[in-house]
Amino acid sequence: MTSNCGEAAIPMFHVFRHELRLIFRDPRFWIPFIIPPVILAASQTIAVSRYGGQIMEGMEGYMMLLLGCLMAPMGSPLAGDSFAGERERNSLELLQLSPIAPAKLFWGKLLAILPFPVVFALLAQLGYWISHPEISTMSAVASVLGALSAVLLTTSFALIVSLRVKTVRAATHVTLFLIVPLLLMVQLGHEIFLNGLFVPLATLAVSILLSIAATFVSMRKFVSL
Repeated sequence: MTSNCGEAAIPMFHVFRHELRLIFRDPRFWIPFIIPPVILAASQTIAVSRYGGQIMEGMEGYMMLLLGCLMAPMGSPLAGDSFAGERERNSLELLQLSPIAPAKLFWGKLLAILPFPVVFALLAQLGYWISHPEISTMSAVASVLGALSAVLLTTSFALIVSLRVKTVRAATHVTLFLIVPLLLMVQLGHEIFLNGLFVPLATLAVSILLSIAATFVSMRKFVSL
């Protein structure tokens, strides 16, 4: 039984490794992950230099949460290229004709995409926390949970979009529309969100359930293509 499971996982691992090679070989995928921290740091520096450091007092937790949520949709180019990119390059049909089962192709691609927005969001937030040690541990943990929730939701949504549109550009543009509701939610609800861990944990639980449902819908769509 263990041997059969190991053999079944080998094709998925090959897809995972192939996708990672493509991502590391193309520098354009890295650009979106650099933009949000730079913009946020620049805007904060301008605000402090113009209005003084008092303007940021008590806002550090909010900025950390905002940074994590801004990083979440930046993985959409990866998700868009995973399926819409294959269709655009006329290689999706070749993938479906390969000896690897469609479900293993799907999971291999997903496992190659998900770590990047998660790792970059956490690294950006960790860097911000280190540079602003006045942020309480509770606010920092709540911000991290908020970023994980945003990453799961945007990545699962990006997969659905990538399977339904024909170009990477269309998939990326549609997914990036999520930035607007994310910003509104952070702006309107950050005080409640950072006031304890119940709301962040509940949000993460809901995000996990929705992401699992969306992922299985995407997998069924891919298998049925």
